Amino acid sequence: MPRTVIWVGVGVGLAGGILVAAAPLTLSAWWAPNTDEWYSALGVLEIVVAIARTLLAPLGAALVAGGLVMVYIDRRLRGDRIADRPRRWRFPPPQDELA
Repeated sequence: MPRTVIWVGVGVGLAGGILVAAAPLTLSAWWAPNTDEWYSALGVLEIVVAIARTLLAPLGAALVAGGLVMVYIDRRLRGDRIADRPRRWRFPPPQDELA
């Protein structure tokens, strides 16, 4: 599951970038500029591109980050016993136990 979430995040981020970069060029190639239909389509396209610019890149980044957190948590919880888990967030033992 985490790997899938990471790849979906990468795909959403790339699709948003491609949409924002290629949409205006595609519209100009599809319709003749400076016509009434072109201006109407350009208005709709500007709304779609503004929504994509606002949502898709942050959504892709959040999915990638969420997938990385899931991988980290899976690795933390994989051990059978508490002693098998990493000791990163444990307090050091008191000095009298070390001697």
